[in-house]
Amino acid sequence: MLRNFICTIVVCFGISGCASKPAEVVDDSPLHPTAVIERQVVNNGIKGFFPSESTEKHYVLTNMRRDESTFKGTGTYSSYLIGNKSGTRISRIDRNLQWSLNTEKEEYTECPLKGCVDLSKQPPPKQNDPSERPPKAQHESGCTMNIAHSSFTVKSTGQKKTINGFDTEEYQTAWIVTLRDNTDRHTTSTLNINVWTTPMNRSIKDALDMEESYARAYAGTTSNPGKPQILPADAAKLMSAYIGNSLKQGDLNTFFEAGKQMEKIKGYPISTQLAWSMDGNACAPKETQDEASRNDSVSTSPQGLVSGLVGMFAKKKTEDSMKDAEGEPILSFTVEVKSLRIEPLHESLFTVPASYKLVSKK
Repeated sequence: MLRNFICTIVVCFGISGCASKPAEVVDDSPLHPTAVIERQVVNNGIKGFFPSESTEKHYVLTNMRRDESTFKGTGTYSSYLIGNKSGTRISRIDRNLQWSLNTEKEEYTECPLKGCVDLSKQPPPKQNDPSERPPKAQHESGCTMNIAHSSFTVKSTGQKKTINGFDTEEYQTAWIVTLRDNTDRHTTSTLNINVWTTPMNRSIKDALDMEESYARAYAGTTSNPGKPQILPADAAKLMSAYIGNSLKQGDLNTFFEAGKQMEKIKGYPISTQLAWSMDGNACAPKETQDEASRNDSVSTSPQGLVSGLVGMFAKKKTEDSMKDAEGEPILSFTVEVKSLRIEPLHESLFTVPASYKLVSKK
C-alpha cells in the first residue's frame, strides 16, 4: 500500500509539473523565401564632428518589408545629443499600410504605405541643431571652383580573407581630383577606398533581386537595378555638404562620378573603408591667407578648404572637434555587410504582434 501511495504522489507531482509549463506558441503562418540584408556603418564624422554607428537589418519579400535599425552617437557630444535610437517599421504593399513598432512599450502606429506625416504641421527644424548642420569648409565668399583634372585608379591586391562568412578579395582605389578657382589657386581632393568584395553567387543575387522587386513595386516603376555603388551614399552626402557651394553644380556632379574604371571592381562589396582628404588653397578665405602670410612655417599653417570648420563646437578641443592636422583625413567611413542571403521565414514577421497596442491610426 505504501508503494502505491508513493507512486500516486509521484504521478500527481508529475502531472502538476507538466501543467505548470507554458504552452508553446506554434507559428503556423506560411513560410516564404525572404531576403535578409544587414549592414553596419561606422561614420567618424567630418573632422571628428558627430561620429556615429548604425546597423540596419532588412527582411524583404516582393510585397512586404520589415526594417529594423539602431543608431547611436559615439563621441562625447554626439552620444549626448544623438543618444541611442532604434526603430522597427513594417511596410505592406499588399495592404497599403505601414506600421511603426515601439518594441519597448509594445505599441504601434498605423499609416498609409507612403506615410501619414503632414509636413505642413511639423515645427520648423532647429537652426542650431548640429545634426542638421554638418560642418562645412571655409571658403572665400563668392568664390567658386571647377575641376581642372580628375583621375581614378583601381587595382586588385590579390589579398583574400573571410569577412562575416563571405569569401572576399581586396581592391584598392585612389580617386584624385584637382580643383582650381578663378585666380588659379589649386586644391587636391584625395579619396582612398579599400574594398573587399565577394563573388555574386545565387543566394546573393536572389536576395538583391528580391529587394529590387520590392523597390519597383513600392515605387511603381520598372527600373532595372544598377551596379552596386562603391562610394556609400551617406558618405557622398557628407562630402557634398562639406564642399558646399564652392563647386558649380555641374562640376559637383562630375566630382562624384568615378568613371568606367569602377567596372574593374568585380563582385559585391562586403567591406568598404574610405578616407577623404583635401590639401591646397583654392577659394581660401582672406583671413586664412593673412594667417598663412604671418606664419613663419607655411607647411604647418591651415590651408584652403581644410583650414577650419563652422558649427557650435568649432572651438572646442574634444574628440568631436579635432584640430586640423596635416595628414588627418576630413572623413573616414566604413560600411560592412553582416548578412546577405535568402532564408525561409514565417509571414508573421511582417505583422504586428497580437500583444501590441495601437496608439495612433491615420
